[in-house]
Amino acid sequence: MKQQLYEKMESMFHLIAHDYQPATPLEILCTQLARGNAFDMRVVGLEGVRRLRSQDPDCAITFKPNHLSEADFILLTLLFRENQLRVLIEGGANLFIEDIDLLQDVLPDMMGPGAKQWLENRHMSMAQYLTRRGSFKVYREPQKVTLENGEEHDLNRKEILSLTRAYRYHLVKQKSMYVTFPGYSPVKTGLLDILKKNEMKTGRSYTGQIEGFHHLPFQMDIEASLFSTTKVYIVDVNIAYEKILEDELFAELARLHDIGKSKKEIYAQDLDYILRGFLGQRPTANLSIKFGEPRLVPAAALKDPFLTRKIKNSAHEQAARSYDTVMTMQPIFPANIYFSAFDANFNRLGEHVLLERINNLRQQLPNLTYGRDNRPLDLHYLLDYNHQIISANEIINRTLRLFNTPGHITTTRDGDMFAVYNKDVASQYRNHTAHFFKTQAR
Repeated sequence: MKQQLYEKMESMFHLIAHDYQPATPLEILCTQLARGNAFDMRVVGLEGVRRLRSQDPDCAITFKPNHLSEADFILLTLLFRENQLRVLIEGGANLFIEDIDLLQDVLPDMMGPGAKQWLENRHMSMAQYLTRRGSFKVYREPQKVTLENGEEHDLNRKEILSLTRAYRYHLVKQKSMYVTFPGYSPVKTGLLDILKKNEMKTGRSYTGQIEGFHHLPFQMDIEASLFSTTKVYIVDVNIAYEKILEDELFAELARLHDIGKSKKEIYAQDLDYILRGFLGQRPTANLSIKFGEPRLVPAAALKDPFLTRKIKNSAHEQAARSYDTVMTMQPIFPANIYFSAFDANFNRLGEHVLLERINNLRQQLPNLTYGRDNRPLDLHYLLDYNHQIISANEIINRTLRLFNTPGHITTTRDGDMFAVYNKDVASQYRNHTAHFFKTQAR
């Protein structure tokens, strides 16, 4: 990036910049209690990141996770703070909400009438809260913004890319650790077409499918490393939910968008669903967060001639490698097997047929491998104390425990048949691990 362009974009950093401030002990405690209420968490591989940061404090580290839930932001932020890692997290407009007051519009409704008086005269928008907790904003579409001098400015697509590039350079130059979400999923939408992928929804997946990682976030990392002469390490992250907090909401979000509801209404409903999910999800579900081995971005080897082409080619390679690693790390939960046993339309199945299909999948699992390194699958959540895969009956029992609860019946036994009543939800959990079985089918 040319210095003149960087300086121009630097004058707009206030539009997206983070302001990392310590969280209060009470805030940390409340977040831990909410996490424990919703999830039993398993963390793998974070010690490698801590070791790298200790050994090489002058490097930058970028985390590249899949993105299945807005809870990702809360869970990663808490996990990093618990491990004394100062990590910044990219967030979109559906989180940086200026006109929803966290202390007046959200918490009193959740905590009860007494909270209104306790929080009287206290104000903090969601955007302010995220900024102060170390999040930086990414724009997905052109819009009108207010500059520091008070003037209104139409931020176009070209400027959005330039602003994002400049801020990435700033983060790397500051030797920061930061999270960006490079995935996309096959949901048609008129939003988020900054990357000229009108047929793809970037960011959080509504379907459970992640079709790949886009090369552009990696290209920005490589450019920033090259031009700042700062080493950048990539850490791939897999976040896997046995049950996603907002799994029932995704179809509703798409419907609200289709009927023309305002973004404020859609974002508010999304946020409310997430926060209530942390407080109300029962029974507790499993959560897995796995970190891959840090790998150095090969920026030093990229030189003229054809530097621009070399950077882009390297970005494509890094994106493909991260996607492969993240998808390989995906653990398999009982519900993934259960919903995979149904046909494409989730037609009803008799008990004998369902057990037979689950047993067929169980028999395949120990022999399946995935990814460029042909790694065995993570069966942690399917193993009993003897390290044997649990029975088909136990897979059904565990699935019904989570997906057949009062008011939230995704699937249940109906007479002598097993029925799926919410196919949108069921398909998400089948899609989480479909790539393992597609490989086998080929």
